[in-house]
Amino acid sequence: MKPEPNRWHEPTVMLPTPKERPSPRPMAGCPECARLVQLRKAAAMKRDSSTISDCNILLRMHGTGR
Repeated sequence: MKPEPNRWHEPTVMLPTPKERPSPRPMAGCPECARLVQLRKAAAMKRDSSTISDCNILLRMHGTGR
């Protein structure tokens, strides 16, 4: 005969809240950075977090070649 499985509730696991990364700053005088900042602002008004994230990634990568 198989033993009964345990039927108690374990305490909820509390995970730490991830720290927000600051928004990347555009390079002064760069038209591509200015375009990405405008696109990010428009996406924020529409609450389009995917586009905001994409713009932040492109701004961070801009000028690094990666």
